[in-house]
Amino acid sequence: MTNGKLYEYCNGNRIEIGIPEGYYFKEGEVEEGLVIQNEKGDSFVRIPAGYTSDGLYVRGFWVSSYIISKGNDGEACSVNGENPWTDISFYEAEDVAEKFGGDLPTQEEYNRICMWLVQTHAATFEQVFIDGKGMGNYSCNGIDAFWSNAFIWTTQRSELYEHYRVVRGGISKIYGTETCSPPTFKAWAVPEEGNPRISFRIVLHDTIK
Repeated sequence: MTNGKLYEYCNGNRIEIGIPEGYYFKEGEVEEGLVIQNEKGDSFVRIPAGYTSDGLYVRGFWVSSYIISKGNDGEACSVNGENPWTDISFYEAEDVAEKFGGDLPTQEEYNRICMWLVQTHAATFEQVFIDGKGMGNYSCNGIDAFWSNAFIWTTQRSELYEHYRVVRGGISKIYGTETCSPPTFKAWAVPEEGNPRISFRIVLHDTIK
């Protein structure tokens, strides 16, 4: 942070960051988990611009620090200590994210989070891409419960069934083995249906283009 402005660096280029309206700096550093918060206590983490594991470049964005929960007023919250908002369909989650001023994560954005965790040594490649065993529900670079039991809706369509949407993550045992699914794990879900194992995160984009 320089003179009240936030910057990140990618490929040697300095990029000015636009903080979403109504949010302020809370803690951390841009490259390893800068957190912003609003007056309601909703927290978001900066995912710096960079590449996914398959070489795709993704612009920087903000992702909810916590899996989204439902407040007493029925509105979406990204706060600590609350149960994830589950049994919500893809379309309902999409509407909630839009009302919040954001979107559900795309495939590329989700993959960027995964690669960023490895690049910053917050987790190993194996823990993120191969086996999530032993990671638990803890905070990693300001992102809470990325290895949780709740899968996350993304905007990606299924490669096998175009109507279905892809959900990511979870630490469920895979096919009866001791291997636990890492954050990169993919499954398919009917977008019109909620599920007690599926929740969502919200992505906010920069105010500076």
